[in-house]
Amino acid sequence: MNLNVLAFDFGASSGRAIVGKYDDHQLELEEVHRFENKMLEKNGTLHWNTEYLLENILVGIKKATQKYDIKSLGIDTWGVDFGLIDASGKLLDDPVHYRDERTKGSLKYLENLISKEALYQRTGNQLMEINTLFQLLTVKNKQPELFKKIDKVLLMPDLMNYLLTGEKKAEQSISSTTQLMNPYTKKWDTELMEQVGLPTHIFPELVKEGNVLGVIKEEFNLPQIEVINVCEHDTASAVLSVPSNQNFLFISCGTWSLVGTELAEPIISKKAENYNLTNESGNNETTRFLKNCTGLWIVQELKRYYEAQGENYSYEEITDMTNKKMPFKCLIDTDDPRFTSPGNMKQKIQNYARETNQVVPETPGELFRVVYESLAFKYKYTTLEIIDAVGQEFDTVNIVGGGSKSSLLCQMVADATGMRVCAGPVEATAIGNIIQQLLTHGVVENIYEAREWIKKICQVTYYYPERKVEWEDQFSRYQKLLNKQLR
Repeated sequence: MNLNVLAFDFGASSGRAIVGKYDDHQLELEEVHRFENKMLEKNGTLHWNTEYLLENILVGIKKATQKYDIKSLGIDTWGVDFGLIDASGKLLDDPVHYRDERTKGSLKYLENLISKEALYQRTGNQLMEINTLFQLLTVKNKQPELFKKIDKVLLMPDLMNYLLTGEKKAEQSISSTTQLMNPYTKKWDTELMEQVGLPTHIFPELVKEGNVLGVIKEEFNLPQIEVINVCEHDTASAVLSVPSNQNFLFISCGTWSLVGTELAEPIISKKAENYNLTNESGNNETTRFLKNCTGLWIVQELKRYYEAQGENYSYEEITDMTNKKMPFKCLIDTDDPRFTSPGNMKQKIQNYARETNQVVPETPGELFRVVYESLAFKYKYTTLEIIDAVGQEFDTVNIVGGGSKSSLLCQMVADATGMRVCAGPVEATAIGNIIQQLLTHGVVENIYEAREWIKKICQVTYYYPERKVEWEDQFSRYQKLLNKQLR
């Protein structure tokens, strides 16, 4: 059987249209369109450029359909951000970017309505002020006239699907990032909405992954392709492609790093709350038990800083110069708030080093080494939290996504965690998106079969600890830097 499907994978820095060409248990990926995804600043607020994103979706569809007979398409994106639709179906404004600072202090405000402990018990979500709940409360408090006009809230992939089809639905995995869902029933928590003053009618009907949403509107003059609700949160799609049917740890590594495991049921315990771990919806009613950590964002920003200075380093050059520098001269907490916003990343790292009485990195190689080593320690720290909360040991970490291409990072993670690292697939999110479409079309029977198939068709690389003792000796130093010990 031959079948072609189209996956749109939107990241914070770029978007891609990838055709999945299925032919008798073989899968070939072809990128037909790629575009840069940039923040849009309007009146001092960071936004996503909706018109630009839709335009590139249409370009991707056109390029794909000019070459192939496309059966369906699916869209996955980052979580939490949303568009606001009025009663006439109009988008009220471009969605605000999660890196905008408008929500700072919103957690303190929310505590007047519900305690942090009660909120965690209801939602099982990691408390982050970028979450949809905090963003909506910010709109309500700071833009009351805009808030009154809201008829529906559509998260980013649901917004794109709506613009393509005219159908307003909310897919389960992306909706689980809002801090407004019940992690057990996988339904909207309407009691919570009412408690914090959010009208329940603004949230669309929830649908599961695999739902056939509709077809592309005729006005676009494109083939009437089916639009499928895949696992629309990019991490959910990435986890779908993990090449393992055993209990596994994963690191979905891109601009953000999502570190976690897949469970049959959520874990909402005191340990999980203290570690600020999140429970999000995965394929087939599973729970992605994880923590959101800063990922390659700092590396990307540091690279952009040097490019602005006229120094254009390839990732191969970065790896080479990093390997030549002395290890562990300086470490940072990659989740320190100063590193979340764009700007002079070199200066931010150096200021952190001075404030923590460490050797200040000066050269590009030293600075990149600081980031990579600190990321590896952050992954170790987070996996230990997850292991403690789950009460289960693991011997392998699966790194999927763009970070799996970095042999430098993968080896550091193996050394830091003391575990085997299985790196790949690189195109994890797109493959997960495509797999869900193939599941919907009945080409693949179930997720177990899909993962066994992925093992055979996707290239993975294994890394084993080589300097475990040396990294273990430095871990206590890293813990002190974070000013907390594992419970």
